[in-house]
Amino acid sequence: MLREAYDLYQVEVVNQGKLYQRYADDFVYSHEFHDAIDAWSKNEHQKNYRILDSLLTNRRDLVENYFNKSGVSEAELREMLNLFNTTLPSSNTFVARKKVREASDLNLCSCLDNDDLSILARCCNEAQIFSEVIYASDLLSLLDGKLSMPLHSRNNRLVAFFFDQLSLYNLIIRNWQNVLAHQRCIVSSTGKDTLTQKSLSSALYSIVDLELSAQEKIIDDAVRPIGQKYQRKRNTDK
Repeated sequence: MLREAYDLYQVEVVNQGKLYQRYADDFVYSHEFHDAIDAWSKNEHQKNYRILDSLLTNRRDLVENYFNKSGVSEAELREMLNLFNTTLPSSNTFVARKKVREASDLNLCSCLDNDDLSILARCCNEAQIFSEVIYASDLLSLLDGKLSMPLHSRNNRLVAFFFDQLSLYNLIIRNWQNVLAHQRCIVSSTGKDTLTQKSLSSALYSIVDLELSAQEKIIDDAVRPIGQKYQRKRNTDK
């Protein structure tokens, strides 16, 4: 969750100039609830949620000191949490720097391995999400923000559904709409321009059917087992 907070900070505060308090409030509000059904998982989520809430609300000095870096390691994030647990707020005021990290450096923070990518690439082709036939390497480049040429959406609604499913199962970060829009990596099905955050949000909002379409079912059938696999791994690692 801390890594996700960092990536969202880079997108919204550093690159978009969003007010820190609005960023902090939105992040906290969007992570309040969890879909776990067992008490242990719910308690773990609440613990992590409260830690992030307190960190973003009460230790802006630490957040800005670490999150303004163009790249932050796992060791630095652990160091940040240690300082949060052992020190009081600094009297210094940190100001968010502009354009500290280029939008092209932002990615979707995927945890997928090559086998997962191959399954998802086949899913994209079978569901006809993109006009191009894509392979695992193409999907990896897309998730890492390293595509040399943008892909072309065959159906914007399916593009939005695909990435929303990846986000739902915590396979990519939740602010995927912002990242894809900044990357300008997918051309709209209209062919006029790359997909924006607004167009992705509108496409996602248009999915109102209670039953999945045949193409949406292909996507769900591919993403769900991968998401469940990583959820089991996260539970084991706790």
